[in-house]
Amino acid sequence: MTLYEQQSLSDRDLRTLKEFVENSLRKSGSLLMEMYGKGNKSTKFDDELVTLADNAAWKMISGKIHDSFDGHCFLRELTADQMSSDDCPRFLWILDTLDGAASFQAGMPVWGVSAALFELFWPVLGFLYLPVTNELYSAYADREALLNDQPIHVRQDPTVDNESLILVYSRFHRDFVSDFPGKIRNFGSSAGHLAYVARGAADACILKNVSIPDLAAGSIILEAAGGQIKFLDGTDFHVGEYLDGKRIDQPLIAAPKNSHALFVRHLKEI
Repeated sequence: MTLYEQQSLSDRDLRTLKEFVENSLRKSGSLLMEMYGKGNKSTKFDDELVTLADNAAWKMISGKIHDSFDGHCFLRELTADQMSSDDCPRFLWILDTLDGAASFQAGMPVWGVSAALFELFWPVLGFLYLPVTNELYSAYADREALLNDQPIHVRQDPTVDNESLILVYSRFHRDFVSDFPGKIRNFGSSAGHLAYVARGAADACILKNVSIPDLAAGSIILEAAGGQIKFLDGTDFHVGEYLDGKRIDQPLIAAPKNSHALFVRHLKEI
């Protein structure tokens, strides 16, 4: 049985939700663009601007969903006791209103807004909007991943050579040494990195010290595009097991299915 077959939402329901959320993310992106790159130049990170932007986008998106869909709640609004109770909402949204905050406040382009819908802790829909590049990623869990409504897929039959590309997290160099022969880059957005792997722009990405808002939408998009997230030892990673909010401090690798070992063999933890 697929994830889709376990859901109560019809195709029509899913299309309605998809169109509604995409419209909301685009509007929030326009709002954020008004503040983009306006960080205080006298400081390395403008917390005040980031907080203002994050709160504004949160208010817009959460308000629209609350007003339009009964029984839909947000992970951010629930306590641990509510999450584990019989009264936990059937439909749960995980929203990251500013993934890539350092890039956003500094005026660099890879940052975005992500949203993921879960039904009874099973993934249903995932979205990521990158306003600067106008890239809107979406996915029906276990079915199809799209970029601006065009199908996307991970790289087919990946190999490791001089032109291979791995995306990594900040301070990767403190945790690993690598003999990877290709290119290693960090663009500053966990969700963006997952989306780039999903559309085949990168071969794989390494993640660490992330939380569910960082991964929820991106993981749905990646898996619908033919990819998978694993721990470095090959153990499968399941987003639904971390909805309690605990941080994932062990390294993860996102790559096309059955290709993770190609990249892990070039990494050595310090």
